[in-house]
Amino acid sequence: MVAWKKYQETEDFARTAEWAIDLRYTEGSLWAAFHAGFCAATERAAGLHESVNPASDEERSNHVPGAGGMGAVLQYRDLIRAED
Repeated sequence: MVAWKKYQETEDFARTAEWAIDLRYTEGSLWAAFHAGFCAATERAAGLHESVNPASDEERSNHVPGAGGMGAVLQYRDLIRAED
């Protein structure tokens, strides 16, 4: 919802809404809205990737670097589901 409200304040949204009034352009307008959401989600995922500790729970506990594990997967899941 935060991304949606931010998007509604853009020129892109205004232009998309204007074109959507004409049913001949509905598909393109829906594509523009989808694309904006996809880009926002991609950017958010990239930001999460930079902030997640890729170590497994054991590696975190023992302070030993490794290849990653379930702890990182769960952290990603929780961060993705968290509301901003």
